[in-house]
Amino acid sequence: MTLLCLLGALSTIFPQFPYLPIILFGAVTALVVIGHAHGNFVMQRIGMTSELSALLTFFIGLLIGFEQQTLAILLTVFLGGINAFRDTLHKFAKTLQIHEWMGMLQLLALSGAVLPFLPREAIDPWGVFVPFHVWLLIILISGIGFFGYFLIKYLGAQGGIPLTGFLGGIVSSTAVTISMATRSREADLPNIFAGGVLIALATMQLRVVVEILILGSEVALSFLMIPIIMSVASSALAMYFFWKSKSKKTPFFQRPERVKLTSPFEIIPALKFGLVFVAVLFMLAIGQRYFGDSGVYVAAFLSGVVDIDAIVLSSLESVKLGELTSSVAYNAIAVALFTNTLVKVGYVGIMGSKGVFRKVSFATVIVTLVGIGAFLLT
Repeated sequence: MTLLCLLGALSTIFPQFPYLPIILFGAVTALVVIGHAHGNFVMQRIGMTSELSALLTFFIGLLIGFEQQTLAILLTVFLGGINAFRDTLHKFAKTLQIHEWMGMLQLLALSGAVLPFLPREAIDPWGVFVPFHVWLLIILISGIGFFGYFLIKYLGAQGGIPLTGFLGGIVSSTAVTISMATRSREADLPNIFAGGVLIALATMQLRVVVEILILGSEVALSFLMIPIIMSVASSALAMYFFWKSKSKKTPFFQRPERVKLTSPFEIIPALKFGLVFVAVLFMLAIGQRYFGDSGVYVAAFLSGVVDIDAIVLSSLESVKLGELTSSVAYNAIAVALFTNTLVKVGYVGIMGSKGVFRKVSFATVIVTLVGIGAFLLT
């Protein structure tokens, strides 16, 4: 594995051979496919852990060669987890459908083949669209989402609604909110389902913290208190609703209906997020250029209605490109965070029971007010 990583890094240091990384990646992929076919049909061996590790190791070498140390370290930690929990992963693999395997492999292969040739300079008139950086951020968010997807597929609903809300929130807090709201019409358990929605909200707010820690600057340390305090408030209110529930026949650790999620580590979901991310990036640049800071905040509000990750990454990327100051970027993230928290009330109001709607409305307003208070203090 070390030699594969070294090979990937060395392939990037010869500017006179720009196609060398893709040629070597193709060769490694071919060897992996041949080895996997031999193991399956000749040795009757089931599993793809070693094969995926080989491709990821070479890809890590490419990232090191392109001076993307942060993402390389994250993938190395991920790779170490794969090898440490090999048996667990084999059980998880049995829960995946063929199209999920194919989508994951296609995204990895496409990234390894395309990434070395993506422009590392802005290619648009506003100077904000850098394809190399955009694709790296897409892979980063897809990887975070896939971690939650792996846990919820492997653990299922063993921890009941609290665990489902947490794991589902890593992938999509909106999907969890819709699922809990829909289920609340079938079972009269408003406290339990409201608690599940709030756990998903708390996870979404922590996801923002992780993204800022990975991509933000030192200025972000004071801003981090806003999503952290909001996450603590969401968790505390969720615990209150769980404690308030007096139903003994249906405790909140009962197994709920599985939340419908799609793997984020496939080409189509990754491209969808990429389109939203690039659209928000342009909205921020155009808003700042033609309407000043108020245009940025309007763009942040509209983005927060749709997707919180896109505005967080776009704001941080705009700071690096010099389009936004740190203060404006973090203000925009705060606007999107408050919006994305409150918009969950709309989903519950449309799809959920009146009891859950009242409790979620009350709780999200409190969480948002706590966040606004933290924002004004910082």
